[in-house]
Amino acid sequence: MRNVLFLLLLAACGAPRQEAPNRWSDKRLWQVLDAQEHRDTGKLCALLKHADPVVREAAALAFASVQDSASTSCLLTALSDDAVSVRATAAFALGFVADSIATAHMAENAMGERDPTVQRALLSASFIAMQRNGMLREPNAIMHYLDRATGHEQVRAADALRRLPDSMLQAIAPECLALLGGDTPLELEAMLVRGLSRVHSEDALGLLRFSTDADKPAVIVASALRALGSLGNTVDDSIFFKWSGTGCIGQVALEVLRGREALDAHACLSRALEEEDTLTCITLLGLAMQHGEHEVVDSARRTLRAISVSVSNPYRHAEVTSNLAVAWDPGYHAELLSVMQSDSPAVVRLAAFQGLIGITRAIMMRSRYTSVQDQYRELGKVIHAALYTKDPGLICAAAELLQVEEPEVIGLLLPMEMEQAALAPLHPIRDLEARLLLGNVVAKRDGLSPPAHQRPPFNHAIDPVKLRALKQGQRYRIVTNKGDIIIATDVNECPGSSLAFDSLVSAGYYNGKAFHRMVPNFVVQGGCPRGDGYGGMPWTLRTEIGRTPFTAGSVGLASAGPDTESCQFFITHSAAPHLDGRYTRFGEVVSGMDVVWQLQVGDAMMRVERMP
Repeated sequence: MRNVLFLLLLAACGAPRQEAPNRWSDKRLWQVLDAQEHRDTGKLCALLKHADPVVREAAALAFASVQDSASTSCLLTALSDDAVSVRATAAFALGFVADSIATAHMAENAMGERDPTVQRALLSASFIAMQRNGMLREPNAIMHYLDRATGHEQVRAADALRRLPDSMLQAIAPECLALLGGDTPLELEAMLVRGLSRVHSEDALGLLRFSTDADKPAVIVASALRALGSLGNTVDDSIFFKWSGTGCIGQVALEVLRGREALDAHACLSRALEEEDTLTCITLLGLAMQHGEHEVVDSARRTLRAISVSVSNPYRHAEVTSNLAVAWDPGYHAELLSVMQSDSPAVVRLAAFQGLIGITRAIMMRSRYTSVQDQYRELGKVIHAALYTKDPGLICAAAELLQVEEPEVIGLLLPMEMEQAALAPLHPIRDLEARLLLGNVVAKRDGLSPPAHQRPPFNHAIDPVKLRALKQGQRYRIVTNKGDIIIATDVNECPGSSLAFDSLVSAGYYNGKAFHRMVPNFVVQGGCPRGDGYGGMPWTLRTEIGRTPFTAGSVGLASAGPDTESCQFFITHSAAPHLDGRYTRFGEVVSGMDVVWQLQVGDAMMRVERMP
C-alpha cells in the first residue's frame, strides 16, 4: 500500500509540467494582441504602464508592428522602465517609428544606459531610425558602427555602405576591401561583394572574379556575378555564359546578359540548342533574336514556336510569348491581342500584354508624330484593351505602365470615364493592389500628391483556440518539383500570420500553386491564387514585426503596403536588411536551402503539409 501511495503522490506532484505551445497561452497578453490588431495606440500606451513587466514588454513589441508616430512619446518614456527587457524592446520598436528628435533622445539614453543589452538595442535602433529618415550620410560613421557591431547589424551597416553615392563609396573603397578576409561572416561578405560593383579599382575587379570560382558559396557567386555585370564591357561575356543555367545563379548570369548592349547571337543560339533547362533555353533564344540577323532570328523563332507547342507549363508559355515579342513577325501583334483577351492562364495573358506594349513602344520610337495624341494613339489602344478585360492583373500592369508617364499622357490614356470603368470590377480587398495603383496614377494625372496609404480596416480576426494550440516553431514541408523545403513558423512574435498560414496549409490551399516570382539572390515568391502575383484573398492580415531580422532563408509575407498581407509568401536567398520593419517575417527555412536556390519561376508547390 505504501508503494501505491508513493506512486500516486509522484504522479500528482512530481510529474513534469507540460509546456504551453506558445506564449499566447498566457491570457495576460491577449489584451496586447487585441490592441495591436486594432492598431489602438492609446490602449498600447496604457499597457506600457501595466504592473506586469511581461505585459509591458509585449506592448512595447506591438508598437514595432503598429508603427504609429503618436507612440513615440510613450516609447521614449519606456526607455526608463525598471525592466531591462522592456527598455530593450521599446528601443527596438522606436527604431521603426522614430523621427529625428526621438533618434537624438535614443542616442542620449544609450550614453547613460548601463545595461549592455539595452545599450546595444538603443544603438541598433538609432542606426535603423537614421537610415529610414535619410540621416546616414557619413561613410566613416557607418564604418565605425560596422566595426563595433556583430551579426546582422554588421550586414545592415554594409547594406548602408553600398547604398551611398558613388563618390562616397569610392572614398572608402580600401577600407571596404580590407573587410573581405578569410574569417568574414558569409552574409557580411556577400553584402560587401554587392557593393564592389561601384568600386572602380583593379583590386575590386580581381576580388569579384575570384568570388565567381565554382567552390564559392552560392550567395557569394551570385553577388559577384551581379556586381561584375554592372561594370559593363570591362568584363567579358564568357563568365556569364559559363554560369547560365538552372537555379538562382544561372538566372543572375542571364539577367546580366539581357542587359548587354551587344552579344554574340550565334553563341546564344548554339548554347540554347544544347541547353537542357527549358527556361534557360528560352531566355538564350530570346537573346539570339534580340542581337541576331535574319537567319539567326528565324532559327530562334522556329525553336521558340516548337517549345510553345511542346510544353504544358503556363510560365514557360509566358516566357515564349515575351521572347517572341523581341523580334516579332507580321501578325504577332494581333496574336498577342487575342491571347490577352482570351481565357488563357493569367500569367500568359500578362505576358501578352507586356509583349504588346514592347512592340508598340518600339514602333513609336521609329516613327515621327505631329502631336502627342498621334504618338500615343496605338499605345492607348493596348492599354484600353487591357482595362476593358476587367482583369485585375492586367489593370495592375496597365497602371504600373501609366505611372511612369507624364500627367498629360496619363490624361490621354486614362480619361476619367475609363478610370471609373477600370475601378468598377475590382473587389475592395482582394484587388486592393490594383485599386492602390490606380489611385496613384489618377493623382499624378490630376497634379495631386500621391494619396497616403490607407490601411485596410481590421477584417480577419484571430481564433484564440486555434492560436493557443499552434506550436511555436511549428514545421511545414513544402514539396516542390526540385525537392523538399522545411520551414518553421514564429508563432510567438507573428501569431496572426502564422495561424493564417497554418489554416491555408490545412485547407490544402497551397497544393499545386506555383512560385511565380524569382528575383535572383533576393527572393523566390509563391502562393498567388491567380498565378501572376496580382492575386490575394478577400481578407487581409495585419503586418507583424518580430525581433528576428531578414537573413538568408527567412520566410515573409508579400504585401502592397502596411496591413495588406494575405496568402503570398516569399523565401529570401540572402540577408535583406531593407525588409526589416517593413515586411512580416513569420518563419525560416530549417532544411532545404539548396532547393530554394534551385527554384525558378513556374516551379510548383506540389504539396504543403504540416509536420508532426
